[in-house]
Parts: sequence; structure tokens; C-alpha cells
Amino acid sequence: MSKSCSDQSSAQRVQQLLAVQEQQARARIAAAEARATIRVSHRLHAARLYKDATDAKHAEVLSAYREAQEREAAMAPPPRTVLDRLLGRQAESTGTESIECEIAALRADLIAAERAASGASSNLARVEKAEAADRMSQMGQMEAERRNAMEALAEVVMARRLVQVFPAIAYCGAPFIAWAGSKVERNRRSYGPRNPQARNIWGLPLDFG
Repeated sequence: MSKSCSDQSSAQRVQQLLAVQEQQARARIAAAEARATIRVSHRLHAARLYKDATDAKHAEVLSAYREAQEREAAMAPPPRTVLDRLLGRQAESTGTESIECEIAALRADLIAAERAASGASSNLARVEKAEAADRMSQMGQMEAERRNAMEALAEVVMARRLVQVFPAIAYCGAPFIAWAGSKVERNRRSYGPRNPQARNIWGLPLDFG
């Protein structure tokens, strides 16, 4: 045994051990709470960007398609009158063949853009559902870690109460006091509030609340 350890009293060694255990428990709680921060994954971010891109492309093609339809309507020949039909006059050619080809091409592009936007929306819904499931699983794990750390901290607090109520128990050694505190706290969690007058086999009260 080192000289520094031999210079410490039993109470000091107990307090030192309990302080270390309390620090570890609080560090575990802080780590669990820090991990609980919700972050957007790269997969979800990419799915959202892809959906935004397909929506923008669909809006662009739709705008071009409607503009082409308006230009075609402006280029439409005047309607034939009854006199034109009686005289057998043919409708004037306005050269709309090119605009009709352009509208057909834009219609095909619009259909493709609609399919891409629909696929992006479905993909985003699947990714969001998978992300929600993963997030729930992670939150469950982090909550379990936090609960375990809180229980460890409560066991340290109970060990401190043991030392405060029975200072002489410090001579039993720090490991025993830590074990006794965890034992009493686990019994309290398992069986709930007890009779304040109840004692264990060493004559110690079972409820230090």
C-alpha cells in the first residue's frame, strides 16, 4: 500500500471512491443527453435534395410546355367562314408544324419529369419512415443508458446517506459501502417504499429516504 493511501482515513477513502463513482455517473448522463440531439442523416438530406431537384425540373418543363401551348394558340389561323367553305377555300398555312413538334417533345419531357418527381416523393417517404424507425431505436437505447446512469447516481447518493447515518460504517471499507448503497437502492427500486422501521440483517434501516 502506498504512503498516500495509508495517510488517508477510512472516511476519506470512502468519500474519494463515491466522488469518482458520482463523476462517472454524471458523465454517463451528460453523454446520453448529448447523443439525444436529433441530427439529419446524409441519406435523408440527399433524398430531400433529390426531391427538390425533381420538383424544380417538373416546374420548369411545365412552364415551357404551357408557354409553347400559348404560342401555338397565338399562331392558330382564323376560323373558316361559311363563304370560305362554299367557295372551297383552304385554310391558310401558318407554319405551326415546328411548334407542334416542340409541344410533343415538351409533353414527353413533362411526363418523364412527373414520373421522376413521383419517384422522388416515394423515395423520400421511404427514407423518412426508415429514419423515424432508426431514430426511435436510438432514442430507446439512449434513454436506457440515461436511466442506468441515473440509477448508478442514485446508488452513490444512497451510499452517502449510509455514511451520514452510520459514520462508523466507513471502517468496513469503501467497496463494501458502495456495494451496500447499490444494494439498498436496488431494493427500493424493486419493492418500492418500505416501512421506515424495517431493518436488514446488519440492523441497518432499509429506507433512508
